[in-house]
Amino acid sequence: QHVDNKWVSSSSEIIAFRKALLNPVTANQFQRFVSLKGDLLENGVLFWQEVQKYKDLCHSHCDDSTVQKKITAIIDCFINSAIPPALQIDIPTEQAKKILEHRKELGPYIFREAQMTIFALLFKFWPKFCKFQSNLASDKILLALEKKKGKKMRKKEG
Repeated sequence: QHVDNKWVSSSSEIIAFRKALLNPVTANQFQRFVSLKGDLLENGVLFWQEVQKYKDLCHSHCDDSTVQKKITAIIDCFINSAIPPALQIDIPTEQAKKILEHRKELGPYIFREAQMTIFALLFKFWPKFCKFQSNLASDKILLALEKKKGKKMRKKEG
């Protein structure tokens, strides 16, 4: 559907993408696919998955210290990394600051805005991935992506 020069996705496409991110095999293939498109996109897939695990943890009513450890792990890995750049995912710095300010507030929504930002960003690559994937047997996808990555690396070097 085309509305005011913006592509509007159907809810079935959004649901399919969400299911793909929750499927370890498809998510890994998609992660490799987007890694060829931009440096932080690969981390975006991991971030989205870790936030889902965090939300599951919140809903499982486990103890606060476990929830706090998961918040800290996500922040240390993606939002305020010891490895430069500190922000390892493609979100606005205001969103990152907000997460850091609210890091002591337990509950499933601390990463909500950032997760939605990442989801929207990654979703732009979903149709291209589906097209790429449709032309290959599932066991050939990772091999094809490795070849593309090799070509990209050789271009950078030479």
